[in-house]
Amino acid sequence: MGQLEVEFTGSREGSTPVTLGQANVLEWIGEQEQERSDILCRFVPVPDGCGLEDIRESLAVLLARHESLRTTVQPGPEAVQTVVSEGTLVAEIHEGDTEPALRERIAGTRFDFGRDLPLRVAISTRDGSPHVVALALSHLAADFASMELLAGQFGQMLEDPAARTVGTPAVQPLDQAEHESQSPARRRAESALRFWETQLRRMPQAMFSHPPLGPAGCREGYLKSRAAGLVLPSLVARTGVSHSTVLLALAATLLAVRTGNPLGALVSICGNRFRPGMASYVGTIAQDALVPFELSSSTVDDVVRGVRLATMNAYRYSQFDARKLWPVMDAVADERGTRFQRDCVFNDVGAHQEDRVIDPAPPNLGEVAGALADTAFQWLPATSYPVACYFTVIRAGREVELALYGDTRYLPEPDIEAFLRGVEALVVASAERPVPVAEVAVLTGISPIERGAGWVYRDACWVEIAAVQLLLDEVVDGPARVFDHDGELVAYVTEPVTPREVHVRCLAALPGRYTTVAPSRYVVVSCAPTDLTDQAAWAAQPVVAAGTGRSAEIA
Repeated sequence: MGQLEVEFTGSREGSTPVTLGQANVLEWIGEQEQERSDILCRFVPVPDGCGLEDIRESLAVLLARHESLRTTVQPGPEAVQTVVSEGTLVAEIHEGDTEPALRERIAGTRFDFGRDLPLRVAISTRDGSPHVVALALSHLAADFASMELLAGQFGQMLEDPAARTVGTPAVQPLDQAEHESQSPARRRAESALRFWETQLRRMPQAMFSHPPLGPAGCREGYLKSRAAGLVLPSLVARTGVSHSTVLLALAATLLAVRTGNPLGALVSICGNRFRPGMASYVGTIAQDALVPFELSSSTVDDVVRGVRLATMNAYRYSQFDARKLWPVMDAVADERGTRFQRDCVFNDVGAHQEDRVIDPAPPNLGEVAGALADTAFQWLPATSYPVACYFTVIRAGREVELALYGDTRYLPEPDIEAFLRGVEALVVASAERPVPVAEVAVLTGISPIERGAGWVYRDACWVEIAAVQLLLDEVVDGPARVFDHDGELVAYVTEPVTPREVHVRCLAALPGRYTTVAPSRYVVVSCAPTDLTDQAAWAAQPVVAAGTGRSAEIA
């Protein structure tokens, strides 16, 4: 192994509180125990005739140009970002390494973001000449859009020495932190919390609230469709929405059909680059946008337009202090007895691409039919994520490239492939006409989950009574029983506790339980009846205490 030392010098140094985006990443990095999902990696091919000195010069300019690459972050209640003005980056050189080997070298361990530069570089050589450069970045330094910008700029500098100039200073994370400290930005962040609270009070806690369909595990499928690429421009023109929103809406439609949720919600990763000057921002600024949607009885086009309105509103409220969102979520959970599970995520990582065209002319149906034979599906190496479903738009131009990660308990392998092909089928079927929602299952082969007896639909959530019973048995001592009575889940317990104590225990055990909610009401009785399945016998026992257990009741 060899090394390439890259000395860099920037025009500014300094420290400020972290940005909202950095604070958001700190929140989930601190909690997640998944496989390095906090590291982004890209590979940049080295042009013929380009040597190590060209790589050194290009990396030095990249580090000088973007302060996020020179930033360390000290976590804590008042987390701080610090930009250094100069230093040395050491890139590894490995002869004959493949891209997977390079990825493992630079993304195989997590960053010490309080000490390390957030950029790692490895170079693969062939017969001593550089062949490909791997860039790995901490998510604290960049989001997907930033990573694409950096890889593009680095590739351009390798191609053209004239591009190796720092240029006009762009908006940097230090500037973003200053912007967010101003009153208008603070008011917008507070408004975002109120938006989240409103939506959390009405949406299902999980889309995949249904019986397990397979063993625990994870897979990620990939679909490339030229047919969808031929149809999408006209569908975008007809509905008046973006390529991204069309694909999000089609995925939401299939989710709603599959899970039987007439009212649904998913998280869409919003780039938050709407403000002037932010299109070229390199830093982590993307955050969750909470997108509610409703599966109407009309057409898929109508669903698309409805999702457009929902996303526009959600994206307005996608910059917030993640540390302040948790108390909001806790308060709603306490009131509803539900816990937002964040089980479905949408991410368009190719929104910056320039080949997304809009064309009102109808596609050539013969060409579309022929292109269907070219559709390719394959499996990708899957990194485990704490979600049930992660739908990614990789490209939405002349070809549509999609990926779907699934927890195989909820999306077994056949369902992952069927879902991706179902999205393609909806795009293609929409070439001639707006598709009625009633025809979606037949057109795509995506049929509703069968839940069977023992399930109820309460407060926009599918609930398995047996799962609520299991929850109750785990959090209380002594005999206990839950019944669905007059539209409420009533829990009888014999442990000498208050309704509030039982409710708090139930809430603490809800994360990860998609099919379970906390009971609506708790009745503490002096003893259990002989027949634990007899609700009337439970109701006849002497009552020690009764109530909803909600904090509002106590107040």
